[in-house]
Formats: sequence, structure tokens, C-alpha cells
Amino acid sequence: MLDIVKEALLAIGRDVQFTFLPFAEAVQRTQSQRGALMTPLARSPQREAGFTWITKVIDVPQAMGTLAGKPMADLDSGRRLARVGVVRAGVQESFLRDNGFTNLVPFGTAVEIAKALASGEVDAWYATSTEIVLQFEAIGRGKDVRIGPTLQAAPVWLAGNKDMATIPVAKIASAMAELERSGTVQRIYRTYVSG
Repeated sequence: MLDIVKEALLAIGRDVQFTFLPFAEAVQRTQSQRGALMTPLARSPQREAGFTWITKVIDVPQAMGTLAGKPMADLDSGRRLARVGVVRAGVQESFLRDNGFTNLVPFGTAVEIAKALASGEVDAWYATSTEIVLQFEAIGRGKDVRIGPTLQAAPVWLAGNKDMATIPVAKIASAMAELERSGTVQRIYRTYVSG
């Protein structure tokens, strides 16, 4: 996500500096800081009025991650698990709640959920498939996680504060469209995701 957004901003002559925050804090800061940008962010009815939606970056598959040796989880089997980890206030949490999940354990960051799954504190983690794999690799347990079937494909957006007077929103959207047309978006994405 960040590489793709950086390419779009560089294409319009803007430099970029990323700040990494827990999800809920990133949402709050973007909504309160004039001209602030945030990615990745899934667009939802609850968030619609809170942001300027600049451009879709890419569609990413969402699935349940479980420990190797445990059954893969889909919606039906996921409802029967004791604990499913999600990022607090993320689109994955609302999707599962809308699908009848009452067994969710919200966390502040993906790293926390990866560690919780690795230690058995939760039975599954619902998130972007690539994020699950990358976080397990980051904690040195890449071979210990397996990804279930895709349960939804979530378009992920570059969003901004409602006051974007100093940010060339139309130019960013145009640059992103050109990156998509040229195949750059998929090329960057495939450097992280095989297949």
C-alpha cells in the first residue's frame, strides 16, 4: 500500500513521509489534522462522512489466519471458535459483527494480534491475507500460520481529512489511475504477494 501511494505522490512531485500509528489513533489523527492522509483504509458507510475519499489503491483479500496444524476457518467455522482477533474499529470487525460473530477480541495493532495468535490467546485472526503472513514473518513465525479462503475482497483507499485545501486530490487520483493503467499497481503488489 505504502509503495503504491508513494509512487502516486512522487508522480505529482510530492514527497511523502509515513507515520505508523495504532489504527484507532491513525483514524482520529487523520480526522482532526487538516491535510492529513491515511492508508490503508477501507471505505464503509460508518466512515463515509468522516473523510475525503481520494482514490482506491487496490482490492485486497480478507481471510482468517489460523496456526499451522489447525483447521482453516471460514465464516461458519469462525463463528464456532472461542476467540477471533480483529483490529479494533477496523472494517474486518464490522464485517464479522454484521455476519453474527460474538466471539471477537479487538486489538490495537496487527502485531498484537499476530503475537496473540502465535501464543494461542486467539484461535484465528481476520484481516488482509498478506498482512497476516507478513506479521507472522516479522515475528519469526512465517511457517506457523495458514490462511483460509477469501471471505471478502476489500477495496483499500487513500483517504484524507475533510479539509484538503492544500492537497491536490484530483492530481493524486489521476496519478493513481495512471499507475493502475500502466500495471505498476499490480507489479508493486506482486513483489509482496506471490501468485
